[in-house]
Amino acid sequence: MTESDNPIFQIADRAAALRATGVDVITLAAGEPDLPTATHIVDAAVDAARDPRNHRYGPAGGLPALRSRIADDGHPDHITADNVQVTVGTKHALHLALNALTSPRDDVLVLRPSWPGHLGAVDSVGATAVQVDVDQDGLASTTALEAARTPRTRAVVIANPSNPSGVLHERGLLADLAAWCVDHDIWLISDEVYGGLTFDTHRFSASNVVTDPSRLIVVDGVSKVHAMTGWRVGWLIGPTHVVANARRQVSATITHVSTIPQHAALAALSTPTAVHATTIEGYRTARDLLVGRLNTIPGVECPTPAGGMFAFPDIRELLDDRHPSSASLASRLLEDAHVAVVPSEVFNAEGRLRISFAVAHERLSHAAERLVRALTEGPT
Repeated sequence: MTESDNPIFQIADRAAALRATGVDVITLAAGEPDLPTATHIVDAAVDAARDPRNHRYGPAGGLPALRSRIADDGHPDHITADNVQVTVGTKHALHLALNALTSPRDDVLVLRPSWPGHLGAVDSVGATAVQVDVDQDGLASTTALEAARTPRTRAVVIANPSNPSGVLHERGLLADLAAWCVDHDIWLISDEVYGGLTFDTHRFSASNVVTDPSRLIVVDGVSKVHAMTGWRVGWLIGPTHVVANARRQVSATITHVSTIPQHAALAALSTPTAVHATTIEGYRTARDLLVGRLNTIPGVECPTPAGGMFAFPDIRELLDDRHPSSASLASRLLEDAHVAVVPSEVFNAEGRLRISFAVAHERLSHAAERLVRALTEGPT
């Protein structure tokens, strides 16, 4: 699929065109908060920029203070700064990990539906992505993984919580998946960039639940939880030999992640717990508002996401000859209701829409009203 025929790009282009004519388009399509980065984080970056020590080259692995803070951020004691590589966002972390662990002859299991970046990361290292369907609850299973496994399988990529569905693999299931990986000498790559946005359980990492971490890689970043998508700071956590490989890749290509955003990330990870709790409560309120409104629409079934920033309603009963796909329905919603959402074809799934609730509550409420009106009235 090219950018020209990818529904998400088509909708983004059309939304921009409508705005240019003065139409009030509400975008619930972006995978990022619409909030600004917190002032104390910005101030930390400004202070770092004024310090001449940060005008020089830095270590390829990342700032020692940041690596130590990452290691201490809810991970078990055996994880230290030596297990951490700072990266240019989570995409970069995925690429480094897969490049260290796979070759062009290898297979990587990727869940369906899932974020297109997972397929892109596999493709970027020349490996082959094998898509594995989740069950009716949106969860992976060892049965499905086993059915897809071949002698070439080297890794499994799981986002927890999921993008697009917000489904959370709980501790017991995640431990079972990790144990299956160890049994078959397969790496589990746990994408936890939405891990700080869980609403009905305390945050946890795969690093907390596996009994054998020898085949575990965790990737994460400050983008989502701290509204820092543009700052481009992520990280990879894993065994030291994988981290060493990733560090060599960084040194040979980008030298190191820009130092000043790393200081901002350190400030973000040092944010008081009470501030984070307030953020979570705001997201929970927004989630409940959106899911509640969507479930008033006849023919729409919207599960309550356990984490992340998206609702993923099933809209198959609304499809018909005029609008036979979620892509065509999403296009109508943009044209008629002036709300931009993402069709599930983007995630290799059918009959759903991904709708962000990471927007200001007043705008979200207006958007929800528009969606309810448009989807209740039916196609025009």
